[in-house]
Amino acid sequence: MNYLAEKIIGLVLCTVFGVTALTGAPSVSSAPSGTIALAPLNAQTYLIEPTTTTSSTIYIDPYTSACEQFSALAVNLGWPADQRTVLQAIMARESNCTPNSVNSKDPFGGSYGLLQINWGGWQKWLTAKGLIKGKKSLLDPVTNLRAGLEIYNYGVERYGFGWGPWSVK
Repeated sequence: MNYLAEKIIGLVLCTVFGVTALTGAPSVSSAPSGTIALAPLNAQTYLIEPTTTTSSTIYIDPYTSACEQFSALAVNLGWPADQRTVLQAIMARESNCTPNSVNSKDPFGGSYGLLQINWGGWQKWLTAKGLIKGKKSLLDPVTNLRAGLEIYNYGVERYGFGWGPWSVK
């Protein structure tokens, strides 16, 4: 009675090996029957190409945090790669890296998106540049990051420091 489980397992293994020996094992050189054809995978469709020639495309890892993913997207959209960690910190502070976040308590028409772009302060300028059509445009992460890049570049050109509109404390 003590060895009943071992005897049953042994019987099953002997049966499997016996059937295999009688029917013949498949050869290593033959292709397995019943193969499944897989469609070719195009990884290029998952990469976002940069809009400028000054940056290189980087892979957006789906297993990283939202802040890391959006900062990688930002670099692919033309943000300076050396500003990526600051950009991550800004997005985390402003919106907790939530692309559709809205701060309606902002006294100048609200702040929108990842970078919490102030509607009252930037509406006319961003609309004139053709980057946005309305407040809801800023809730799209690509549009928000492109608009943020324009604001950042404006700060760099005018003041030599692009992070003026955001707090970097």
